[in-house]
Amino acid sequence: MRVSRFADACDHAVVDQSVSVSWSRPLHLSSGLHAVAVAAGSLVVAERHSRLVRLDPRSGVQLWEQRVEDCWGTATIAGECCLYLSRAGVLHCFDLDSGRRLWSTPGMSLRHYISVCGAAVLLGGWRGYHPLTRVALADGRCLPFDGAAVVGAGPLAWPQPVHWRPEGDSAADAVLIAGTSLPKLLVMGTSGAILRQWTLPEPVVIPDAGDGYGVSDDGRVAFLCGRRTVMTFHSLDGVQVLWHHERDLRPQTPILHGDTLWLVEDAGIAVIDLSHGAVTTVRHLPHGIALASALVSSGVLFAFADGSLATIDRAGDVVARIRLSARIDRLVPGDNGLTHAIGKGHLVTLDRPTTATAPHH
Repeated sequence: MRVSRFADACDHAVVDQSVSVSWSRPLHLSSGLHAVAVAAGSLVVAERHSRLVRLDPRSGVQLWEQRVEDCWGTATIAGECCLYLSRAGVLHCFDLDSGRRLWSTPGMSLRHYISVCGAAVLLGGWRGYHPLTRVALADGRCLPFDGAAVVGAGPLAWPQPVHWRPEGDSAADAVLIAGTSLPKLLVMGTSGAILRQWTLPEPVVIPDAGDGYGVSDDGRVAFLCGRRTVMTFHSLDGVQVLWHHERDLRPQTPILHGDTLWLVEDAGIAVIDLSHGAVTTVRHLPHGIALASALVSSGVLFAFADGSLATIDRAGDVVARIRLSARIDRLVPGDNGLTHAIGKGHLVTLDRPTTATAPHH
């Protein structure tokens, strides 16, 4: 049975003093939302128009820098490599440890997305500007790709790397592919072949930046299907309906952890206890709309339009607040309780108790 409760955020003014700014770094220009990437012990960010730097996540100390075309592109970390796709359309690969440039491939403008799938890198699909393109991770050369399966899919959600494990087989690298014009979810292998597909009740709904998938602690991938349905993918269980919401949801990534689901509505934040069907909606947040979110140990950290950040726990209580001088547009979970926040012209690292696992690109 579904039980609903409405909570006024003004009644929950507890400030957790353990949430603090560990370090900050001026970027000197408004770097792109995805110009920062975080992996175990590593952080890279594009800054100052034409520099890509690696920083120590704990201290912010610079470890190396390289020249790139601009700071409005997309960065990602794949094993021992760092990839950066500039807005100018050049895909660079650097050695993560030394910063040495391994290869560069031009001609990739308006691709925006980078998804690593085994030995291949998938680019494109953002806003439907360009179809998917495959290049080799080893040297950047273009790889053959049919693409017929995604014709008519429209703008794609950012392809989500997964480990595809058919019954009785070992896990293989793959990505999830779904578009806003075609009600299907595809599993695509490293070769570009479609390994499995499901028909969805409605096409996926994604924000403009394309981050449509949220990965839970148990490996389920949650995504919005239409404006009110949350679905999940798991390599063993396939695609399932997780939750039907009573109101329209904003096109933001759902966050799933255990039996708790956090969703963003126009009126506030909905926290769902899936085991009991209980919904708590945190309303009257005085900070404007929620722009970004990240899973942390005590709940989900939300960044709002006025520069405020608030943590909402599993019960729907606001358990921590902090106010920064400028707006945060993206939150990226790191290691050892760190959360990295990028906004207009600045990178801020927040320190709090251990951050739970969450997806990143």
